[in-house]
Amino acid sequence: MDKILLRDIRLQMKVGTTRQERGQAQPCRADLTLWRPLEKARKGRLDKTVDYSAVYRRVEELCEVRTFTLLEEAALLICREVLKDFPVRKVRVRIGKTSPFTQKLGFVGIEVERRRS
Repeated sequence: MDKILLRDIRLQMKVGTTRQERGQAQPCRADLTLWRPLEKARKGRLDKTVDYSAVYRRVEELCEVRTFTLLEEAALLICREVLKDFPVRKVRVRIGKTSPFTQKLGFVGIEVERRRS
């Protein structure tokens, strides 16, 4: 199956288990993998693929206007909304904080994958 990749999406998210963490947006990064047959797009027709700029805007909108307790909430929301709004068979979301709770850790995150039922 063909894939569309959106790598290193830079986000400012309010996410954390404490009120202090959620009080201010933190730098986060996300990667998305979208599965979809791409053979019909070979002639340059956007309607035969996925508008990845629209996917990017949707991810940014979902993550930067809400507050999350867990990264898992954000990842699952992204999966659900991408599957609902875009013609993909499966989506994988990797999302995490780039400035986590200790300077000895450069990234802490999660990865989830969901497919159209």
